[in-house]
Amino acid sequence: MNQPDELSQQVRRGARAVIGLQLAGQIVSIVVLAALYRLVDPSQFGLLGMILPVTLLLRSVGTLGLNIAAVQQRDLTQSQASALFWIQILAGVVLTIVAAALAPALAFFYAAPELLAPALAMSGTALAANLFTQHQAMAEKRLRLGELAVARFTSQLIAGVAAIALAYSELGIWALVAQQYVELLLLTFGVWWIEPWRPDAPGREPTLAPLLHFGGYYTLSGLLFAAAQNLDKVLLALLIGHTEAGQRLIGYYSQAFNQMMKPVYLATVPLASAMLPALAATRDEPTHFRDTAAEFYRFAAIVLAPCSAGLAVVGQNAMVVLGGPEWQTAGLLLSIMALAALAQGLINICGSLLAAVGQAKRLALGALAIGLVLSAGYAIAVVVARQWDGDWAVTLGLAIAYAAATLLIAPGYLAFCFTISDADGKRIAGAMAPAIVAAIVMGVLTWGVQYLLLQYATLPPIVTLGLTILFGAIVYVGVAQGEVRWLLRRMKND
Repeated sequence: MNQPDELSQQVRRGARAVIGLQLAGQIVSIVVLAALYRLVDPSQFGLLGMILPVTLLLRSVGTLGLNIAAVQQRDLTQSQASALFWIQILAGVVLTIVAAALAPALAFFYAAPELLAPALAMSGTALAANLFTQHQAMAEKRLRLGELAVARFTSQLIAGVAAIALAYSELGIWALVAQQYVELLLLTFGVWWIEPWRPDAPGREPTLAPLLHFGGYYTLSGLLFAAAQNLDKVLLALLIGHTEAGQRLIGYYSQAFNQMMKPVYLATVPLASAMLPALAATRDEPTHFRDTAAEFYRFAAIVLAPCSAGLAVVGQNAMVVLGGPEWQTAGLLLSIMALAALAQGLINICGSLLAAVGQAKRLALGALAIGLVLSAGYAIAVVVARQWDGDWAVTLGLAIAYAAATLLIAPGYLAFCFTISDADGKRIAGAMAPAIVAAIVMGVLTWGVQYLLLQYATLPPIVTLGLTILFGAIVYVGVAQGEVRWLLRRMKND
């Protein structure tokens, strides 16, 4: 067996395990959230939603892109890997201090003094998130994707159970904060257990310049992406976060966004973990590189296109089933945001595509363009919504702006990434088209069936949701049967 075929099989085996465990993890996440939605008031989710944008913004620069540089670098020495580890730990300490210092400013900025204590508590996640990143990079470099997926699933499951137990004790937002720490610390233990590599003592490493250069641009792109994806939540917190009613709307908005991103993460987490090492290993073989890139994007479209169309149809009913009638407002926001789920997923995996060919600088430029388009959309939404002088109008306007701006920028951004990486853009578009067409057909027919069920059948929401999803799945598999067969074949061992 030649090296490309052996690599392809190794990636496929790992990706299959990751997908299975990622799917199991999403099911666990939905069950956990269904419990938490009933135990924790939406305003408490809103408080967390006001803190997380800043926390995630800091964490986006926490690794300085050095974990990605470690995977992308073909011949990484022990001394280089050790130096990268200690730099990331130092960065985590610094960002924890910065996050703690920003907590009082957040409480003042949002006119919400109740934000101070949980914001201080969340600051430590900046360090916790950096404790395992270098070990994870070393494991990904060796394509130990399945074992990493086991660690992620286990930590997520235990953290979810802990959060439910604490929420049952009426600890509110503190149950949500504890969930963050339990998951990160258990993941650290799991990744260190899986990956036998250990760092040397801190010391000088004179050959880090190329890695730092790559990591710097990758960090800049991560910062720009994080800023763009969280600007709407910051604006919402600034405009309506000073009241409990506003905090409830922020809770609805942030949880709608999180539910929309679940299928995106379901597809892109295993893809990204497999794409970077696979494409980096084949970047000097243009034909094999283009074949591999086309397969990854085809896979993303097959999985994400029906999720995007389906969530747009069933969003309101899904949130009622998950959290009860009081979460129906979040369902409308979910239906709107879900229209952009496929576009968001394709944008996300472009990071691995450009990183694999060492184009971190161009990735940062692309992230800047996305940020500018989203910012313009949010600004227009706020100006228009303020004419109605209502918190709900602002919330709804930002959801519409997110979906519209993401759909607007995605085609140009994808074309930019394909050109820079020397991937075959026309071939990739052709590979994705059947799944997208099938998803549109599924969405239209499923909307019609759901409308009939809601108008003429008196059924519990969970039954209506189940029947609608079942019908949609049958339609999609029927229309896209060629794509589904291809996916199943690719996931099997040769």
